[in-house]
Amino acid sequence: MSNSETPPVTKSALRRAARKDSAAKRLASKGGAPNRAQPKNPAPKTGDPTAKAAKAAARTDRKGPSEAVIAETILRLVSAREPGKTICPSEVAREIGGPQPEAWSAMMPPVRRVAVQMTKAGQIAILRKGKPVEDPENFRGVYRLAAPSTAVDEA
Repeated sequence: MSNSETPPVTKSALRRAARKDSAAKRLASKGGAPNRAQPKNPAPKTGDPTAKAAKAAARTDRKGPSEAVIAETILRLVSAREPGKTICPSEVAREIGGPQPEAWSAMMPPVRRVAVQMTKAGQIAILRKGKPVEDPENFRGVYRLAAPSTAVDEA
């Protein structure tokens, strides 16, 4: 190996560096007198109504696709399939979030929430084992999304 080439950084080396960094920060913070005027955790307790409002605001402030974008993607993918065929909700998540699992896996709960809303509105059908779910609010396990006419034809 020549001097111009650097060896690849391994995960274990990154972990070691992170541990050293956090240990150095802890030591530096213990060096001075603790600031007693400020509480360690200024956030209100969980039962506090202001904490609930803050959490709700944080959920709405998250960056991510809107429900309209998710609904449009679901409709587009379902309509692109042949009649009688279904799509997997992960296809919608991958379409929006990209191919990396770290990105699209976070999209699965919003996709399910929008699919339930669309099922209630009659725009799509949620299928389990090829049959429409009885209660879209309360179903478990693997599911597929289809055009509503497909679900009626199969039932």
